[in-house]
Amino acid sequence: MTYRCEETEEVWLKGNLRPVVGLALTTIVAAFVCSAVVIVWDASPLVGWLLAGLLAGTASIVLTLAAIAWRPRLSYRQGMLRVRLSPLVLHEVPLESVECFFLGSSAVDSGRKTAVTRRVGTLVMRIADRSIAWQERPTFTPWGQWKEGAVVFDGRWCEPLSIGVARGLSAKLVDAKRATDGGGGEGPVNAVKSHANDGGQDS
Repeated sequence: MTYRCEETEEVWLKGNLRPVVGLALTTIVAAFVCSAVVIVWDASPLVGWLLAGLLAGTASIVLTLAAIAWRPRLSYRQGMLRVRLSPLVLHEVPLESVECFFLGSSAVDSGRKTAVTRRVGTLVMRIADRSIAWQERPTFTPWGQWKEGAVVFDGRWCEPLSIGVARGLSAKLVDAKRATDGGGGEGPVNAVKSHANDGGQDS
């Protein structure tokens, strides 16, 4: 794969609409229920218009959330990796600051006291220790975390994760670095690790 400094943005990790599907289905059910109420109870036109307006507003919110959720979590453009771990904020990380990608997992707080801890798959983008300015950023926690040089993408809010995805990203990282600086990348960029740890960080 050849990388050139150009205006186009290449998606490396897609977003995910799955968390929004439940809300969309709820909106559809609510629309049918409201329609039945208007028909069966012979409600006044005013009530019908009010219900229609409420449903239209809810549908607009759902569509907005879907559009936000679908936006890529990670993309590449002109020597920068564009990280989106917040609906309104995009961080452009210099390519040379990224060391590698690997799979991990994070514990999920289910709100119940059980002996078994539920975990969710994550993808970790490791930031070089010398890139002090990029060690931490605020995020929208459900989408992931960015602490101590580990950019952690929550698997529930991105495309399905697998060892193939991690390997593909590492290969793209190698190719992009070679194209921009002649292969002078940092660290073991082609090493793909798969392990389970809290927050996806090395223990």
